[in-house]
Amino acid sequence: QEHLKTMQILHYCARLRLTDGGVVRAILDLTSALSESSKKVTLMVTEGNDYPSPDSGIQIMRTGDFDRPPIRFSPKRLALLKQHIADTDVLHLHIPWEPANIQLAKIAIEVGTPYVISVHGMLDDWVMKKSTMKKKLFLLLGGRKMFHKASATHCTAIAEANQVKRWIPKANIQVVPLVFDPTNYLTPPPTSDPDKYWPQRESEKPVILFLSRLHPKKGVDRLINAASEIVKKHDVRFIIAGSGNPEYEIQLKELVQQLNLQSHIEFVGFVEGDRKTALLRTADLFVLPTSQENFGLALPEAMACSVPVITTKGVDIWPELQESGGALIIEKDSNSVANAIAELLDNKERMRDMGLSGRAWVKETFSGDEVVNRYIKMYRESINS
Repeated sequence: QEHLKTMQILHYCARLRLTDGGVVRAILDLTSALSESSKKVTLMVTEGNDYPSPDSGIQIMRTGDFDRPPIRFSPKRLALLKQHIADTDVLHLHIPWEPANIQLAKIAIEVGTPYVISVHGMLDDWVMKKSTMKKKLFLLLGGRKMFHKASATHCTAIAEANQVKRWIPKANIQVVPLVFDPTNYLTPPPTSDPDKYWPQRESEKPVILFLSRLHPKKGVDRLINAASEIVKKHDVRFIIAGSGNPEYEIQLKELVQQLNLQSHIEFVGFVEGDRKTALLRTADLFVLPTSQENFGLALPEAMACSVPVITTKGVDIWPELQESGGALIIEKDSNSVANAIAELLDNKERMRDMGLSGRAWVKETFSGDEVVNRYIKMYRESINS
């Protein structure tokens, strides 16, 4: 029992930048929850500085820059990291495509430290169809062995696990949802008052929100094309929140101009903290017409704010979202997006009921310690195996 109270967990994330997307947010939430559960947590980082708050109790360790191509560490650097891995009870690796993960996994095997790998959607069918040869080569040159030797391969949904099995048949797959603390969304602090951050909101116009990383797979173009149909019959306002490749952002804004939607669509850039919570609270409808998302953290965030969501089967947790009653699951095309938005805008009672159902599901699923305790159980089994 004493050992469990002082369990030492070392997480590795190569790039700790919130602008990179939901994976970093998920890692920060998980490590914070583990620290609150009286575990000794160290977050090892190579690049980026979006660290947990100083009062989180999480220790931060910088590896130093990658000093051997491609994106790896030299033997000298690895020798410095070896003792840290030996001194921990379990190593948790994130974002498996990073070559440095293979190096750290090998060290863990050498020193007898069990390790867990979170896939974070990196083996989903959609992802594997992109740069297929490069990824197959990665698996061939140590990636598959890294998974097979792991104490556990962590997936966040059954749908993700089924896709992983096709590539890593011998992996010990454990399905545990992301740790998500819905408190600030279920009971927003006064500092996240929408009037403070979004005073320009025209209250008589429904707000349709997209909030995610701006990436081609997210389907932002589908939403923009759908908007050109929606505005013909509905006086609405679209807000697109997030950042991405500057060239891609320019393409999206050019598409808005081509469709003459400048008065209906606003790009507000990357949002976080109270400003993000306030934005979710202003929304009447949340739309993420993505091609691939292993969890889509913004979806339960919106649902916690009683906002009904529209998304696709590209999200690995789509069955759970659909069953919650708070989400409408659609096909991945602009017509489906437009039809779904119009259907809900024309049925305010259904929108309200979906919002309430989604909020109740988030509260039941993510409140309390149940999810973080499942991670602790996974670590304990890894240590004892």
